[in-house]
Amino acid sequence: MQHLDPLAAYVEDRKGRRVIRKILVANNGMAAVKAIMSMRRWTFVEFGSEQVITFVAMATQDDLNANAEFIRLADSFVEVPSGKNINNYANVDLICKIAQEQKVDAVWPGWGHASENPNLPATLKKMGITFIGPNSTVMAALGDKIAANILAQTAKVPSIPWSGDGLVADLTESGSVPDEVFKMACVETVEDAIERANKIGYPVMVKASEGGGGKGIRKATNEEELKVAFINVKTEVVGSPIFMMQMCSEARHLEVQILGDEYGNTLALNGRDCSTQRRFQKIFEEGPPVIAKPDTFKQMERAAQRLTKLVGYTGAGTVEYLYSAEHDKFYFLELNPRLQVEHPVTEGITGVNLPATQLQVAMGIPLHNVPDIRRFYGVDPTGTDSIDFMTTDYPPITSHVLASRITAENPEDGFKPTSGKINSIRFQSSGDCWGYFSVGLKGGIHEFADSQFGHVFAKGANRNEARKHLLFALKNIDISGDIRHPVDYLLELLETDAFKENTIDTMWLDKIIAEKLVSPNHGPLEVVFFATVYRAFELVKQRTQAILSSMQKGQLVLLGKSDTDALVTFPVETVFEGQKFTFQVERSRADTFVLSINGARIQAKVREQPDGSLYVSVGNLSQLIKGQEEALGLRLVMGAATVMIPTVHDASELRSDVNGKVVRYLHDEGAEVKKGEAYIELEAMKMIMALKCGEDGKICHAKSAGSIVSAGDLLATLELKDPSKVQKIETFAGDFSLACVQSEPEPASPEESLAALLDGYVSAERGPALVERLFEQFSSSDMAAESVRGLLEKYLANERPFAASILEKRPYDQVLLELINAGKDEPGKVVGTMVAHNKLAERNAIVLAMLREMVSAEGSGMSCMYVPDVKTDEDMGSAVHAKIIELSEMPGSAAMAGDYCGVRYLAQQLLDVVPHTTHEERTAEFRRELDNLDEKALSSLAELPGENNGSLDLELMVESLSDADAKRQPRAMHAYIHWLAAPSHVTDVKALEAPGLVSAAAWTQRYPVKRFEAHDRHGLLLVLPNLSSLDSALSEQLLRSLCASAKADKVPLNMLHIAVGRDAFAAGTDRTLFYNTDEELETHLQHCSEVFARKAELLRTAGVGEICMALPQ
Repeated sequence: MQHLDPLAAYVEDRKGRRVIRKILVANNGMAAVKAIMSMRRWTFVEFGSEQVITFVAMATQDDLNANAEFIRLADSFVEVPSGKNINNYANVDLICKIAQEQKVDAVWPGWGHASENPNLPATLKKMGITFIGPNSTVMAALGDKIAANILAQTAKVPSIPWSGDGLVADLTESGSVPDEVFKMACVETVEDAIERANKIGYPVMVKASEGGGGKGIRKATNEEELKVAFINVKTEVVGSPIFMMQMCSEARHLEVQILGDEYGNTLALNGRDCSTQRRFQKIFEEGPPVIAKPDTFKQMERAAQRLTKLVGYTGAGTVEYLYSAEHDKFYFLELNPRLQVEHPVTEGITGVNLPATQLQVAMGIPLHNVPDIRRFYGVDPTGTDSIDFMTTDYPPITSHVLASRITAENPEDGFKPTSGKINSIRFQSSGDCWGYFSVGLKGGIHEFADSQFGHVFAKGANRNEARKHLLFALKNIDISGDIRHPVDYLLELLETDAFKENTIDTMWLDKIIAEKLVSPNHGPLEVVFFATVYRAFELVKQRTQAILSSMQKGQLVLLGKSDTDALVTFPVETVFEGQKFTFQVERSRADTFVLSINGARIQAKVREQPDGSLYVSVGNLSQLIKGQEEALGLRLVMGAATVMIPTVHDASELRSDVNGKVVRYLHDEGAEVKKGEAYIELEAMKMIMALKCGEDGKICHAKSAGSIVSAGDLLATLELKDPSKVQKIETFAGDFSLACVQSEPEPASPEESLAALLDGYVSAERGPALVERLFEQFSSSDMAAESVRGLLEKYLANERPFAASILEKRPYDQVLLELINAGKDEPGKVVGTMVAHNKLAERNAIVLAMLREMVSAEGSGMSCMYVPDVKTDEDMGSAVHAKIIELSEMPGSAAMAGDYCGVRYLAQQLLDVVPHTTHEERTAEFRRELDNLDEKALSSLAELPGENNGSLDLELMVESLSDADAKRQPRAMHAYIHWLAAPSHVTDVKALEAPGLVSAAAWTQRYPVKRFEAHDRHGLLLVLPNLSSLDSALSEQLLRSLCASAKADKVPLNMLHIAVGRDAFAAGTDRTLFYNTDEELETHLQHCSEVFARKAELLRTAGVGEICMALPQ
C-alpha cells in the first residue's frame, strides 16, 4: 500500500527526526537558483514530483526589474527593500519575520549575505524554525575566520604566520573562543596593522573575518598600500573584526568539502582546487585537486573531519588550505560554515546532490542513511547500516570536473564589476557540460547584486579532457547586453601553458592581469576595422530611421539629395590606441560597405542577425560582431573577444567607469595628485574600488561622498600640472591592411555593379565604363536583351512617378507625399527610391551610355542583339523595344522632379536608328506633310510636321532644310524657324540670298523682357552643306539684317542659328563614332570655335547674343 505522505515516509524510513515541507530561500542570484533546482531535482527523482517542497523567495525591486531567474523558479516571493544587502538578504530580523509570516519549516541561507551570521540560526531556533546549516555556536566558533584559526592552532593544524600566531584556547561552555584570546588576534587600527605587518613580514593579507567572495580582503606589499587596504576592508565589511596573515607565495588554494550531521558524524567528499583567482575571488574551480599527493590530501581530509567533529558541526562546510606543491605541505586557511559557490564541482565528481543532502541532514537524517552518500561510498543506497567515515575510504574518483564562473566584470580593466541589462544568454548543455544562470530573458545585473550570474561546468576522464570540454562550452556561450563579461579572457587562460601543465598558483592570474600577459587575438587594425564597420552600419540605420520618422510625420525635409547621399557616402572616424583613423565609407550595395583609408580599399559585406549582431564578411573571413556605444566608448564583441574602443575624453576630466556610489575622495580639494595615484573610492557590486588619476595635477571634486554615479559621470577635474605632456592623438598615416584577410572578394560583374549604381549606390568604376564592359561580354541576343531589359526596367521603375508628375505638371512635394502614402506598408522602399532618384544625373549617364552602345552596334549588323526586331522576336524584342519607347516619351523639359531630356532625345534617336519603317518612307511622309501645309497653317504652325504624341522627328526636319525642291525648302525653313522661336510669336520671316550652296532666312519675333513689355528679337538661320563652308557663310552681307537692328547701348538679343546638313562630317566614315567618343565631337567644336573667334567683331556688331548649331547624328 502506497504511503499517503511520501516525504514523511521517507524521513521515517531514513531515521530522520522532522519533515520540512516549506523553505524560505534567504538569498538571491546564483545561490537561490541552484538551491531550488537541486532540491526540486531530488524530490522529482525520489518522489516523482518536483512540487513536494514549497519554496518562498525574497525579492527586491532591483531583482524584479532584472527579471531574476530565482523568482520564476520559486513558488511565491515576498518583496523586500532594495539597496544594500543589510536592507534585505543580510537582514536577520527581516528574514526571521518573513519566515514566521510565511509559516515555513526551514530557512536555506545559501552563501554570502546572512549565511555566516550566528544570529540567524539562533533566532530561528527560538522561533522553532529549522536553519539548514550549522547551529549558531558552531557557526560563531568556526565561521569566524579568526576563531577558526585559533581552533586550528589548538588542534595542531599547521598555520602560516598571522596576527594570532601561537594563540590557543579552550572553548567556553557556549562553544566559543574566549573574548580575551579572540581580541589578541584582531587588528584594530592602521597603526596596529603596521606594527603587526612588520612582525609577520610583507606581503600581507588584510582580511575581515566576516568577509568572503572576494569582499573584505586586500593585499599589501608595503606600508602605504597597507594603510589603504586596511581602510578598504573596514569599509567593505562594516563592523567585522579584522586580522592579518602573511601572504604565502607560490601556494595553491585547496579545499575539502565536509558534511556533518546532528549525531556527530562528519565526512569529507574529496575537495577542490581553487587556485585560479583574481583579487582573491575564484575564477576556475576544479576537482579532484590532482596537484596534491593522494596521501597528503587524505591527511587534509582527516584534519578537516577532526576539526569539524570537535565542535559538532552539522550541514555542509568547506575547510580551506594553502598548499605548497614544492614542499608538499599544507596550512590551514579558514573554514566556511556554509555551502560554497563551487560546490557543483564536488557534485560532479561524487554524484552527491549537496543542497538536497543539506536538506536531509536538516531533517535529522544521519549521513550514512542518505542514498547519495551511500552510493558515493560504494554501498547499497537503500540500506541504513552505519558507516565509520573516519576510517572508511570512499572508492577512487575516476573523473575530473572543471568549472568557470561567468561574471559581469571587465577583464580589460582589472575585472572591475559592471552592471546593466542582459538581453539574452545562449548556452547549450550536453552530457559533458552543464551550467546555471541567475538571469532570465531581458534580465540584468543591478548595482547591488553579486557580479556572478552564471556557472559553467565540464567533466572529463581527466583534467585535460575536462579542460577541452570547458573550452568548447565557453566558445559556444553567447551573452548580449550592457554588461561586460570575461568569457573570451577565460578561453585565453585555459589555453596558456601554465594552466595546461597545472603549474599555476594563487597569484598567477593577478600577475597575468597586471602584466597583461593575456590579450585578445585580434590585432589593433582588425579592431579598428570592425569597429568602423559597426559604426558605419549603425550610422546608416540611425539616419534611415530619422528619415522614416520624418516621413511618418508627413515631413519631406530629410528626403533631399544631401540627406539620402549621406546614406551612401560618409566619413567615419575611430580613435584607438592613440591613433585616429579617418575612413571614407561608400556603400556599393545595400549590404556592402567599402572602407577607404590612405589609398587602401577594403570591402565588407554586412548581414544583420535578429539579435542585432552583425556577420561581417571580408575576403575569406566571416566575423560575427556585436557592438554597443556606451558613455565611455564602443564595446565591441568580435567572436568571443570583447574590446573597448574608448571615447577620447579631456585629460583634465576624471570620469567613472562603473555604476556605483562614491565612498570617499582620497585627496582634499585642490591637493596635488600624481599620475597613477588613486584619487577616489567607489562602491560597486558590493566591492570597494579605487580609481587612479591619468595625469599630474590639482584635483577638484565634482561629487560628494554618498553620490550615486553611472559609468561616464564626471567625478573630478584636474588643473593639469603640465598640459604639454598629455598624450596627443596622432592621425594614422601608415598602410592599412588586415592580416586576418588572406584573399580579396570576387569582383562583381558589370551587370551587378550597374544594377547597384541604378539603385543609388557607388562603384569604383564609372557607369559608362561598366556599360562598355557589359556590352563587350554579350555572346547572344537573348543574353543581351535580358540584361538590357532588366537594367532599363530598374531605371524606369524608379523614375516613372517622377516623370509622370512632370508630364502632368504636379508639384514635386505632392509627388513625394503620394510616394510616402503608397509605400506606408514598406517605408524602407520609399527611402530606397529617393536614394536612387537623388542620384539621377549619375543614373542618366548609365542609361545614355547603354543607348549609345545600342546605337553604335547598328553598323555591325547585330542590331537584333540590343533591340531585337519585334517581327522576329516578339518576346525579347518587344521587351527591350518597349523600354526604349518609354524612355523616348520621358518629359522633354527639366523640372524639380528631374531632368530626363538627354535620355529622351537619345532614345528617340535610337528609335530612328532602328526604325520600323525605312528612312525613305519616313522622309516621304514628312515631305507630304510639309507640302500639304497651307499659308495659314504655315504662319501659325500649331502642329509641326512629323510631330507624333509630343515627339518631334528633328533629324527629318533638319534634313529638309537642305531639300533641293525650291518650293519645299523655304517651307521647311519657315517651319523650323517657328519651332525655334516657340513659344514667342514670329512676326516676320523672309528668305535671303546666300553664296554657293548656303541657304539663309531672317526672322523677327517678340521677346518678353519685362511683364507687359516685349522687344523685337531678330534671328538669322543659315543652312550649310558641311562645316567647311561655315567661315564663308558668316559674311557681312548675310549678317547685315542683324546689324541694322542692333543698337550699341542695348543688350544683344539677336540669335544666329546654324543647321548643318547630313554630310556635315565628310571625313567621318563611321558616323557612330560621334555618339561614343568625345574626340570626334571635340575636333568639330574646336573648328567652330576658331571660326567664331575670327568673326567676333562682326557678330558683336550684329548684336548676336546667342549662337546655336544643329549637327546631324
